Amino acid sequence: MPIRKFLGKIHLFIGLGTGFLFLVIALSGALYTWEPEISRIIYKHDVEVQDKPFINISDIKKSLQNSFPEGDFRTALYRDSGSSIEVLLYVPGTYYLAQFNPYNAELIHLQDMKKGWLNYLKNLHRNLLLGDFGRKVVHWVTLLALPMLISGVVMWWPIKGWPSQDKFKIKWAVSPKKLNYDLHNILGFYATWILIFSILTGIFWGFESVKALTKAVSGENNITYDSPKSMLSDKSEEVNQDDVLNTLIAQYHSRFTESYVRISIPHKKDDPINLTVIQPNKGLNAIDHYVHDQYSSLLLEGNFANGLSEDRSTFQTVNGMVYDIHFGSILGLPGRILVFLASLIGASLPVTGFIFWLGKNKKRKKNSTQALNN
Repeated sequence: MPIRKFLGKIHLFIGLGTGFLFLVIALSGALYTWEPEISRIIYKHDVEVQDKPFINISDIKKSLQNSFPEGDFRTALYRDSGSSIEVLLYVPGTYYLAQFNPYNAELIHLQDMKKGWLNYLKNLHRNLLLGDFGRKVVHWVTLLALPMLISGVVMWWPIKGWPSQDKFKIKWAVSPKKLNYDLHNILGFYATWILIFSILTGIFWGFESVKALTKAVSGENNITYDSPKSMLSDKSEEVNQDDVLNTLIAQYHSRFTESYVRISIPHKKDDPINLTVIQPNKGLNAIDHYVHDQYSSLLLEGNFANGLSEDRSTFQTVNGMVYDIHFGSILGLPGRILVFLASLIGASLPVTGFIFWLGKNKKRKKNSTQALNN
């Protein structure tokens, strides 16, 4: 069988077998590209700027006691002067994100992160709303999309020589059948060069063997990380934890004025306090982690798995880039727009492909019937 015919069979069988699922995954991914903007609106992140200092951790705890006492306070994310403070709360069976006014500790919005249409959209993209089984299905559909896209590009390329200009332009003043063919072939060609990066990063997430191989090749398995712990002493019980938390968040928020700062709330006696400094819109590799003793507030030093961005290992750098590549944020807003458009086109390919196959199949049956009648 000629190679192009073989690739055509692969393209057809994978498309027919996974087309609908690929449509759902691609379309939900396209919409979820705008999660930061959507969540800012529906979770009410915006607040009126006031000429007042930000509230501290004690203020948040007092507000929680009145508004949501069942919530187990885990972290607080301090952002800019026009944004709410986001608090992570654990509740048995789920978790919440609470938005607090940074000037008066008023609870603005409380969101169960296992409910709401935006979270359903996220899970639709990740597991088709089918839990662990759906997650595995998504991973395999993503893997099969790779040969489907590659075979499509190979078949798009002319048998001899370089493609003509007509191969790159959609002709609108043609029959619906020809227009559908162009939409599938030409838009598919353009989208493939972007989709392939989203697919490769999806494969990285979906298959532990790929991560394990990356760790082995990068030397991650040869690195030993320290485990940060707070040091207990005879005076540990006398320390007011809230005072330490209040002091640290005030120091960091005033020191890193252009960044967001997340602080963790210790729950065990030897837990450290983790402070995460996030540069907005710079990606996951522009995040610095600092660790402090919960009793003395001293900065802990060591080779921690989460440290300064400049000290990241090769694997950690790659792992951090994966999310940014997947949704295009590695190139900022232009990259996200490209991924959004490519994903929309990707969602259309099973539709235009099926229409093309259906028309070709009907023509084949019609020709067979005419041959029999003759």
